[in-house]
Amino acid sequence: MGSMDAMTMSPYGDTMYNAGGDDDDCKYHVTWTATPVCQGPDVTFSLELVAIADGSPASGANPRLEAFLNETHPALDTDEQSRETSAGNYSVGAVQFDASGRWTVRFHFFETCSDGPDSPHGHAAFYVDVA
Repeated sequence: MGSMDAMTMSPYGDTMYNAGGDDDDCKYHVTWTATPVCQGPDVTFSLELVAIADGSPASGANPRLEAFLNETHPALDTDEQSRETSAGNYSVGAVQFDASGRWTVRFHFFETCSDGPDSPHGHAAFYVDVA
């Protein structure tokens, strides 16, 4: 789980700088790619979600994304869709970035489950640079 200090209190763990990492509860390894990321057009993310415990694809996660530039600047409201393209692989989007800068994109998994240690519920956040 990520560290927290008074300025960055987040129940979701640390935001990661790359295109892969473990979720905030160390249940899943998440990797992502995206259509070209730039200010204006729709961006769709492709995710692969793998259970750390046994390396199996995490099917049925129904991921949702949350994107924001800062606490008061969320991404534009779009008709976001999530679709499992094959076991543990998802297409999520579209999202529109309306300003350049370093955005946070947080993926939420299994949101219909409670967020406990034995629950499949999880989150993974990544920095995404928008030109």
